[in-house]
Amino acid sequence: MTAAKQDPDVQTIVDIIKDSLAQLITKPGIILISVFLLLIVWGPKGEPIFLPLLKGWVEADPSNTQLRIQIVSYTSGVLLLVVTPILLIKLRFKDRLVDYGLGLGDVKLGMVFMGVLIVVCLPFFFFGARNHAMWVEYPLIYRGMDVEQIKQQFTWQSFLCYELIYASFFFVIEFIFRGYMLFGLQERFGLYSVLIQMLSYTAWHLPKPVPELITTPVWGFVVAAVTLRARSLWYVFVAHWLLNIFLDAMILVNCGVIGG
Repeated sequence: MTAAKQDPDVQTIVDIIKDSLAQLITKPGIILISVFLLLIVWGPKGEPIFLPLLKGWVEADPSNTQLRIQIVSYTSGVLLLVVTPILLIKLRFKDRLVDYGLGLGDVKLGMVFMGVLIVVCLPFFFFGARNHAMWVEYPLIYRGMDVEQIKQQFTWQSFLCYELIYASFFFVIEFIFRGYMLFGLQERFGLYSVLIQMLSYTAWHLPKPVPELITTPVWGFVVAAVTLRARSLWYVFVAHWLLNIFLDAMILVNCGVIGG
């Protein structure tokens, strides 16, 4: 009799598992799982889990080790977090890319927001550049180097070329969180998609310096809300990239590499 009484409970658990598995192959399920898995492969701070396999090439030229790490990071980021979701959008979901923030959307709102975002955030980036924890992390091309090593390697040409390449990093970030995840989940979760992507974005930033981490939830929430309204991620992408160029430059000024 005891076994008979447990049968309904067992069946309930089985049904819950079946229903949960069924949800994994729906559009929201695929988006959440793919983002989760792709971010794991891309790794914390965008250092792919397969980076050790490329150790020979990365360390072949000690003077360019960090540059090669960033090349691997940005290239794999584009392939994993941009190309893969685009293939899912087009081949699995049969959706338009413009519906994932890749159109111009509301140009007037987007341009105004981009300008306001830059102006409001400049002071935070300015003071953030004075924090030594940020010096250890940025610019990424010089991560782990001391000031003297940076001075030996720094040239305006290499710095500007790097910052241009750096744009791909911010496109990867904005597309996976404020494009694929935000717009992809909106149909199922409505405005909760803003919260979902913000929490995921913040979790990815956990290894980052504290000054950056504590502002991440606010950034992730605000820019997602406006991106959803403007129906385009391009304006946040440009603002994010330009602000970080400013951050890199100010860090180099503060540590004496530029103008020292």
